[in-house]
Amino acid sequence: MATDSPQAPAKSNPSSRKQLEFSTSDDLQKLLVEIFESPEYRPPVFPSVALEVAALTRRPNASIEEFVAVLQKDPLIVASVMKLAQSALYGSRPQSLQNALQRLGMTTLRDIVWQVAASQRLFNVQGYMPLMNRVRMHSIYCAHASRMLATRAGLAAEHAFLCGLLHDMGISGILIALAEAGSPPPPLTMLMTAIDAVHERAGEAMASIWRLAPEIGGAIRYHHQYEPDQQHISVLSAVICVAEDLAEQNGYSVSASSSVGSRNVRFDVQAPFRLEHALKRLRLQNKLEDLASRGKELAEQLRPIMNS
Repeated sequence: MATDSPQAPAKSNPSSRKQLEFSTSDDLQKLLVEIFESPEYRPPVFPSVALEVAALTRRPNASIEEFVAVLQKDPLIVASVMKLAQSALYGSRPQSLQNALQRLGMTTLRDIVWQVAASQRLFNVQGYMPLMNRVRMHSIYCAHASRMLATRAGLAAEHAFLCGLLHDMGISGILIALAEAGSPPPPLTMLMTAIDAVHERAGEAMASIWRLAPEIGGAIRYHHQYEPDQQHISVLSAVICVAEDLAEQNGYSVSASSSVGSRNVRFDVQAPFRLEHALKRLRLQNKLEDLASRGKELAEQLRPIMNS
C-alpha cells in the first residue's frame, strides 16, 4: 500500500537531480515540458488502492468480492469512502462496502475512491495550500458537473467523473516538480503563465504513467483546446470545458483572487469560443437555463463536502 505523501521526492525525477535554472517564463515552460516528457519522469506517489480500483473497473468480469478485497487494503480510505457514500449527495445510506457497491455500482464507488484519494494526496502541496485548496474544490465540482453533463448529453461516458476530477492535476504535478528541485519559487506571474502553458501535458503524463484509461489522458491533454474539427480530441474535453464554465458561474474557478494572492492574475480559463463549440458538440446550447439551474443546485449539494 502506498502511503507516501505527494511531496516526497521521486529519486528518478529529472527535476530532483539539480535545481532548475530559468530566468524567463519561456525558460520555465521549456524546463517543465522536458521534465514531463522525459522517460525518467515519475508522478507523485498515489495510493495503490485507487490505481488498483481504476484498473479493476476496466475489467468487464470484475466481481464485487474483488473490489471489496482491494479497498480493504487501505482502511483509512475505506472510512472516508463510506462517509462520502452515505452523504446526501448520493441519496443512499449503505452500511458496508458490499452494500455500497450494490446500491451505487462499481463505477460510482470507483469515482468516490478517487475523490477521496485525490483530496488526501494529490491536492496537497506544501507552500501552495491556498492555491491547491482552490484546485481541489474546482476539481471536485468539475467531476460531478462532468458526470451530470455527460448524462444530459446522452453520452455513455464512464470516465466523465475522473476526467473532471483529474483534468487539472497537472497543476499539482508542476508544483511538486518545482518543490522536488529545491528551486526558489518563481515569481507569481511567471508561475501562473507556466501552469497555463504546461499543465495539460503534465496531467497527461501523470495519467499515462498511472495507467489510467487512454480516454482520460486524452481528455486531460486537450481540455483547453476543444475544437469540433479535430477528430483526435475526445468529446470528454468538451464536457470538461462546459463543466469549468459552470464551476466559474458558481464560485469554483481556480483563478479566484484569494487563491493566487493577486487580483490581477487569472489563469486556467476556457476561451468563450471553445465553450460555444463544446455546447454545440454536446447539443446543450439550447439548455443553458437548465444547466445553470443544475449547476447551482450541484454547488449547494457539494458545499458540505467542500468544507469538510
